[in-house]
Amino acid sequence: ILPVEQLGINLVESYQYKFSTCYDPSDKFEKISDEELLTLVQKQTFKYFWDYAHPVSGLARERLGSGDVVTSGGSGFGVMTIPVAIERGFITRDEGAQRMLTIATFLDEKAEKFHGAFSHWINGETGKAIAFSEKDNGADLVETALLVQGLLAVQQYFNLDNQTESAIRQKITAIWEAVEWSWFINSSNALFWHWSPNYGWDMDMNISGWNEALIVYVLAASSPTHS
Repeated sequence: ILPVEQLGINLVESYQYKFSTCYDPSDKFEKISDEELLTLVQKQTFKYFWDYAHPVSGLARERLGSGDVVTSGGSGFGVMTIPVAIERGFITRDEGAQRMLTIATFLDEKAEKFHGAFSHWINGETGKAIAFSEKDNGADLVETALLVQGLLAVQQYFNLDNQTESAIRQKITAIWEAVEWSWFINSSNALFWHWSPNYGWDMDMNISGWNEALIVYVLAASSPTHS
């Protein structure tokens, strides 16, 4: 290392290091079967959505350290881990149902919506939309679709005739039927990704292409209220 500035530190002397490495073929972790590995991967993935869920809304935080910022689309993936966790024995059905009731109630009653659609980021305590970017501070139809597809899958799973699971199904039905998919065509022949209460359709991004956004069209076409 020459005597120059390195990472903001001015080195006044030169340094020289020598080291060698070699391959160590010994096992560093306990060997497990493929089935055990699959179970472990599922359990650890589930634990992010379960252990690190927002304490008020139960929704998935955007990332480690994001505080009150939860993600609508990520929560769609998160809720789909709950039936898997129940079937795998990570949690009980009652535990999963109680968490889902918390989530569905928050989304139905507290989370801010724009023509039935959710924002990309939501405050997990207040339910208010959090801007993803300056003009992306309102409806995000793709993230909404990723959330709704998860909710509909969970709705089919929690099919018992009891108070908790009946309430889950009712809440999810209300969320699903409130999304005004047809409004987001913006007088065109395509669905549009974003709408802002401050900037309207300024982002001007229609949804197209063979990608994960196709679920928007599947859900929009099958909506019982706003197809």
